[in-house]
Amino acid sequence: MASPDSQTIEAVMSTNITTTIKITRGILDPKNKILAEVYKPLGRCVAVIDDKVEKLFGKELKDYFTANGIPLVTLIHEGNEINKDIKNVEAILVDMKNNGVARNEPVLVVGGGVIADIGGFATALYHRNTPYIMLCTSIVTGIDAGPSPRTCCDGYGFKNLYGAYHPPVLTLTDRFFWKTLHEGWIRHGIAEIIKMACVKDYPLFCLVEKAGTRLIRTKFGTEGCDDDQEFQDLCDEIVGKAMESYVRSEYGNLWETHQCRPHAFGHTWSPGYELPAGMLHGHAVASCMGYGAFLSRKREWISQEQFDRILKLISDMELTLWHPIMDNHALVQAANKKAHQKRGGNLCAPVPKGEIGLCGYINDHKHADVPPTMNEYKALVSKYPRGGHGIDVHCHDVGLEDPSTVAGDALVQIGQAPGAPKKESEAMPTTYEEWIKAEQTRRNSTWEKNV
Repeated sequence: MASPDSQTIEAVMSTNITTTIKITRGILDPKNKILAEVYKPLGRCVAVIDDKVEKLFGKELKDYFTANGIPLVTLIHEGNEINKDIKNVEAILVDMKNNGVARNEPVLVVGGGVIADIGGFATALYHRNTPYIMLCTSIVTGIDAGPSPRTCCDGYGFKNLYGAYHPPVLTLTDRFFWKTLHEGWIRHGIAEIIKMACVKDYPLFCLVEKAGTRLIRTKFGTEGCDDDQEFQDLCDEIVGKAMESYVRSEYGNLWETHQCRPHAFGHTWSPGYELPAGMLHGHAVASCMGYGAFLSRKREWISQEQFDRILKLISDMELTLWHPIMDNHALVQAANKKAHQKRGGNLCAPVPKGEIGLCGYINDHKHADVPPTMNEYKALVSKYPRGGHGIDVHCHDVGLEDPSTVAGDALVQIGQAPGAPKKESEAMPTTYEEWIKAEQTRRNSTWEKNV
């Protein structure tokens, strides 16, 4: 619409985004033509591949495309949590430009959650909108980050500070890749399934209860149970239902125009302590789910039986209900404050409400409420196996670099020259503001050294 003199113009723009998600088996079997049918007409495949995935499955990937007569161009990038940085997004952009990726050429992104995030973000920036196909090799990508329309990277200590809404045109999940995962990675991924089960899908919750820790020991049916067709089907059903629950929650609010987002369960307070603690994302989410369920129970939004089932499932899956860093109430309070800011002035913390599989939102959890409720929650979960602690909780426990070192020496030696002895008074920052200041100091120091 425009004014008569065309000096004021108002316009409404809309867009439709279509994506396809497939749970499949044997994706790298040359007889499986899903990928071949995409790339054969294009004459090649350009693939952004996690460096660890390339070592494990690089030959099978190459053999697949060779058998189908398709040249494969591999762009190998690190996919650890510490690599989820804007500089690594730029490195992928440079690789795509050097290989002449066309704006209508779907890039194949192969890997876990970090590669999904930064690879997808790079394609969103490249020619402003380059399509990509996500081949998921971890549980987190398979049921969460892989089909997510939110591509992103961290910055200045904030998770997902930069990003774009850019879903893959095709997401492929094949449990075959999970057989090489450390058990800690399996556990970490199950947390994202429990998340959706608690607030979106009660039948999924029951399926995970039924499967139990066999999901971990068999790595979702990829080790030692090839002949157990019933369990194989159960694993596929769990993955499929988790995926469906996520998509139903996420895709109806693509641009996050409102903050009623069930899939954010477990993601309200954990961002305050996940990175400083060096925790695997799934364990941080699990601890936050436990705390959120506790707050829901205090409001009598769920019954004691439902609350006990949620905490028992988290504990049975050897995930974290409690981590010592949660004693640092300042970090949790800072996350509570930032959640209010990020969500438009409302906390909008999703928690189970009414019954397992339904969602409600806490809006009134105040700054002063954190210490007493956190202490009460700690006392309760300390009675659980392992004192509420998880197994393989930290990134270094599964062979990854500790993300708490992203801020380098600045985290523990604020303002000191490299190699200088630590002073007792210069301990790890206790608030996010201090943590960000330390990160900025590190980045400035690194920039000067590089110059």
